[in-house]
Amino acid sequence: MKLMNRLQRHIAPRRVLVIALVFLATGWSVWPAGDEHPLDDVYRDAVDGVMQPADPLVVLRRMSLQIRGVLPTVSEIQEFEKSPPENRVAAFAVRFLRDPDAAHYWALQYGSALRSREDQRGTEYGSYFEYLARSFHENKPYNKMVAEMILATGDTAENPAANFYLRDDADPLQVAEYVGRVFYGERLACARCHDHPFNSEFSRRDYYGFAAFFSQVYVKRQYEIEWLGRERLEHFPADYRKEYEEKRNDWNRNVWNKMNQQQKQAWQRENKLEYYKVAYEPMLALRFPHTDDQPGGDLVEPQFPDGTRALVDEGEDRRRVFVRWLTSQRNDRFRKVMINRVWTELMGWSFFTPLDDWNPNTRLRHPEILEHLDQVFLEREYRIKDLIFYIVTSDAYARRAPRPGDADAGSDVAYFRPQRINADQLLNSMLRGTQTQQIAHVYERAARVDTESGDDIRRRINLEGMGELKSPQKNVRDLTNACEVPRPAHERTLLAMFGAGPRLDVDDDSHEPTIDQVLA
Repeated sequence: MKLMNRLQRHIAPRRVLVIALVFLATGWSVWPAGDEHPLDDVYRDAVDGVMQPADPLVVLRRMSLQIRGVLPTVSEIQEFEKSPPENRVAAFAVRFLRDPDAAHYWALQYGSALRSREDQRGTEYGSYFEYLARSFHENKPYNKMVAEMILATGDTAENPAANFYLRDDADPLQVAEYVGRVFYGERLACARCHDHPFNSEFSRRDYYGFAAFFSQVYVKRQYEIEWLGRERLEHFPADYRKEYEEKRNDWNRNVWNKMNQQQKQAWQRENKLEYYKVAYEPMLALRFPHTDDQPGGDLVEPQFPDGTRALVDEGEDRRRVFVRWLTSQRNDRFRKVMINRVWTELMGWSFFTPLDDWNPNTRLRHPEILEHLDQVFLEREYRIKDLIFYIVTSDAYARRAPRPGDADAGSDVAYFRPQRINADQLLNSMLRGTQTQQIAHVYERAARVDTESGDDIRRRINLEGMGELKSPQKNVRDLTNACEVPRPAHERTLLAMFGAGPRLDVDDDSHEPTIDQVLA
């Protein structure tokens, strides 16, 4: 608290020019003044009507930290205080969501789930973060972004979404476990060696059936022409494996072996890959392993994680079949897993935890709210910024913290429980407080949110970001944002000390206090 007060005193006031604009592109629409936010109608039932508002400046600070990962400026605070109370929260929510720092911050948060690393071998430096930040900045639909990652091929310079596979070297088992956790909210790794111990309906064969969707991709590491190794050849159909080996032997015999040393070196220079490349081989499949207790050796048919069989046409990319199923409007689980992540970040409590483990024994907290948000997310075409805007403009988001003597003061649903700021918020606010960070906002990020009655109520606000994005830097001596620090953060740096994780597992950032933090 002392640190935050000290930072606030050192924030230099700056004049911010605000021009009222109403944007008519894709975004959230506003309802008339006096009408209750649709989310509040559902939320009040969950808390039996107990929902008291926080001080407006507390809400502004909360929004700025959670949307942009940084404290508001003094000039923003002053402008907020002068703005009409009926629409200022919505107007500043638009401004914050269009700020490049919003893309920086949310790319870091989601990058923790995706285990984005700048030191990943064979990738263009910073390309994964840049892809995530650009996707958020453009307000790209979440289903489109996920499809781009799962269907990615090529190298990370031409297609940065290909980083998704390089993190696990395109191993179909690792990729399946990763997809299950991040996009489907289910931990399936226990079924790799035996039937799932906590889900009687998910067997080891089901696990391999799910992994079969990702069996047709592999990684080229050195050259444009690169033959598969023995460990992947066994996953070809027997007839095609023989044909493939004959092609490889023929190439070695009639091309490679007929070159002299100088020609070989020239060929290597010409075909050398600058970055690893994700490649697609339609004939690759996945064999069920031989074990003492189960028959094996057969090529596994693709199967969705809910147990249903997939219909795959001959020669069709299995990943495309999976993506159609995963992102289908009928698959509300896909949306709800992401909604739960966003909600947890903004509201301080979750519909289910852990965020990547929604299993048959999970009891959802207030599923009626999750159902409501699912309909909103679907109607807003899977746009994460629109979901954030919808949540932060509600009274539920603006609820106050508990006070001594409050009934049910321990409830994180009725009250907004105090939260520790995370490592990125801390560093960004320190940079801003010491004026290291350049504080400037282009005026186009501002918006006037109409609350008049009539046909113009359903105005659509453009939440697409404006301004240039930053990227992770190899030399971070002159950094201006936490996103410029390469991830994983070095273990002896401020970010690592205050919880930035090693990016070895899904969501391995920590928000727990440590002795190192006390002694810092």
